[in-house]
Amino acid sequence: MSVVIRFPNNEVKVLVKGADTSILSILRDNSGNDNDLSIITQHHLNEYSSEGLRTLVLASRDLTNQELEEWQSMYEDATTSLVDRSLKLRQTASLVECNLHLLGATGIEDKLQEGVPETIECLREAGIKVWVLTGDKQETAISIALSCKLLTSDMHQIVINGTSETECRQLLSESMARYGVKCRDLKNNTESDAENIEGELALIIDGNSLVYILERDLESEA
Repeated sequence: MSVVIRFPNNEVKVLVKGADTSILSILRDNSGNDNDLSIITQHHLNEYSSEGLRTLVLASRDLTNQELEEWQSMYEDATTSLVDRSLKLRQTASLVECNLHLLGATGIEDKLQEGVPETIECLREAGIKVWVLTGDKQETAISIALSCKLLTSDMHQIVINGTSETECRQLLSESMARYGVKCRDLKNNTESDAENIEGELALIIDGNSLVYILERDLESEA
């Protein structure tokens, strides 16, 4: 999410907030103080997420009056376009959402509503498989999943964090080799037999890996 602001001193800035995976990739090249701030911010993000806090990264960029005028013209054209308007708006936004200066990160506690853990536990006990899709950091997601009893301490966590289709395929193959027999046994066993299997399985996938896994070839393997 971004906003363009003109300050009382006539300076124009683009202020941006978003997930670390989105913002950190569009920062300007780190050097000197920027690099130190990036390291400190990453430490804060890891600390916040391990505590189950919702994290956001903040960044900014200065615009000259000429850059602002040129961008406003393109933005107005995009907003009035009758063809591919959403695409043109994203492309226009990307022109100023780049080469950003890192400002820092925030961590916000978002408490669970009353009864959420008990409700999810009842759903799981009824044999209903529960999936959660979230934009939070993976550490935050795991912490929240534990607090709401979506995950339990005795579950085997299968974590798929791949940066390419090949790596995702390898991680899936390794997981299937390690847990595949257990999964097949769990499907074929009776309820009393299933209780003898130590722990349940929890699949944790980051956003990039999910894109690769949902490709047709890998989806059939998953």
